[in-house]
Amino acid sequence: MIHQSLPPLLALPAELVCHILAFLPSASLVNLARTCRLLCSYANDDRLWYRLVQENVPVIELKSPSPCSSFKDLYAAFHPCWFLPRNKLWFSDSPHTGRLIIARYNPRQCRIEGYRLLAEHGPHTLEAWEWDEDVLIHAFEPRVGLWRDDPIFQLDVNLLGSELDVGLPGSGPGRLEREFQMQMGSVAQGIHSLFFFARQIPPPLQDKSMVLWPPRILPATQRVRNESSDQFRGSGHKPHSLAELSDSTFRIRKWMEFTNMGQPAYVRMGEDVTTWSTLPEECYTPTKEKPWQGIWVGDYSGHGCEFLVVLQSKKHDRHPVSRTSSTSSSASFVSAVEVTQGATNGAEEEQLEAEEHEDDEETCMVRLEAIKLTGDPNIPRGEYTWIAEDIGRRGLIRIAEEPIFKGARVVRSMGHVAGRFFRDDEYIRSQLIMISHDRLAQYWEDFGHVSFYQRVNIDQFLHVEEP
Repeated sequence: MIHQSLPPLLALPAELVCHILAFLPSASLVNLARTCRLLCSYANDDRLWYRLVQENVPVIELKSPSPCSSFKDLYAAFHPCWFLPRNKLWFSDSPHTGRLIIARYNPRQCRIEGYRLLAEHGPHTLEAWEWDEDVLIHAFEPRVGLWRDDPIFQLDVNLLGSELDVGLPGSGPGRLEREFQMQMGSVAQGIHSLFFFARQIPPPLQDKSMVLWPPRILPATQRVRNESSDQFRGSGHKPHSLAELSDSTFRIRKWMEFTNMGQPAYVRMGEDVTTWSTLPEECYTPTKEKPWQGIWVGDYSGHGCEFLVVLQSKKHDRHPVSRTSSTSSSASFVSAVEVTQGATNGAEEEQLEAEEHEDDEETCMVRLEAIKLTGDPNIPRGEYTWIAEDIGRRGLIRIAEEPIFKGARVVRSMGHVAGRFFRDDEYIRSQLIMISHDRLAQYWEDFGHVSFYQRVNIDQFLHVEEP
C-alpha cells in the first residue's frame, strides 16, 4: 500500500490555511476551489468573502449579506462593480460645469448607488476688511449634501446577474461589453439610463492628440478615450476582459422616450453619454506631510458653489507647467509667476535657500494647486482655478493681524480668469489666505474680492440615512 502524504499547505492547521487564503483575490479563490474538495471548503469560507466585500465598502461596517444567502453570493452579484463604492468620489465630463457624485453601498436596499453632491451658499452677510477698507468680505458657510431625489445610478442586486460559478469573476461571455438598464424612478417619466464599463488606454498608447478622460491635468491611475463617433457603442470603447476594464472610470447613457398622440411607437430623443472618473484617494486625503490637500467647495459668486481638489506637492515633487494638457494659457501663467515672485539674484537665492531650511515641515510643502471638479462657463471643470507656487518663505507676504484672518499666512498666488466659454483666459495676481487646514480664502487683487473655500469631508456622505 502506497502512503500519500498531504501537500504542505493542507498539512497546516485550518486556522493557518484560512489566514493564508485571506490574502488572495477573488479570482484566485475561485480557481483554488476547483482543485479539491478540501480546498473548495476553505475557499468557500464566507469569512473570506466578507473581507472581499467589506474592503470595498468604506466607513460602513456590514452586518449581513441579506438578501443574499452569503457574502460570496453578495460579492458575485455586484462583481466587477465594487470599484464604485471603493473609490467613493466621481466627477463627470459634462461640458463646462461637470458634476460630482458620491458612490456608496446601501445595505438596506442591497444596491450600489450614486448621488450628486451639491452645496448651497448659506446666509449672505457682509463684513468690512480692516486690511483694505475698499473690500467687502462676503461670508461663506456652505451647506453640502446629497441630492437623493434624482440618483445618477442605482445598481440593484439582480441587475448584473451572478456568473461567479461559471468562470472567473466578471468573465462571462459578453458581460463586460453589455449596457445595463437601471430601474430608477425616472423610467416612469420616460427617461432611460444605461450603465456600462469603460476600456482603459494603457499609458504607452496614450497619444498627445488623443482626447482622454480624466484630463491629464488631474492625477489618475487610468484614462479612457473620451471622443467617439458612435456614442461609445463600438467594441473599441468597451472592455473584453477584466484586464481591459477600467476600475476608475464608467459611463452612463441616457435618453428620453415618449409617444405621440397615443401612438404605440416610441420616439427616442436627446441621447447623451457621460463619462465619470475618480481621483486616487491618496491625492485628496490630508496627511501630516500634506495637510492642505483635499476636496474643497468654493464660493464663486454668481456661479454659485463649485467643488475643487487642492493638490499639495513637496519641493522635489514640483512639476513644470508643461506637465498638464490644460487648455489654459501657459504664457499667461509664466508671466503671472514672474509678476508675483519677481526676479532674485544669486545672493538672494542662496539666502532664501538657507532660510527655507529653518521653515517648519508644514510651510516647506511648497506648491498648492486648485483644480476645478465642477466649473462654470468662464473657467470650466478640469482647469486650474488658482495656484500658489510657494507657501514657504519665498511666497510669504505677511502674517495677518486683522481679526477676521488673525494669524493666517498670506502667500502669493495666481488666480485663473477668463471670458465666457473660456475665452482669453489669463492668470492674475492674487493672495492665498491660509486660515486653517479646513478653510482658505483667496484675495483677487484686481477685482477687490475675497472668496472662501471650505474643506468637504467625503466620508460623512457614505452613511445611509434612516428611511
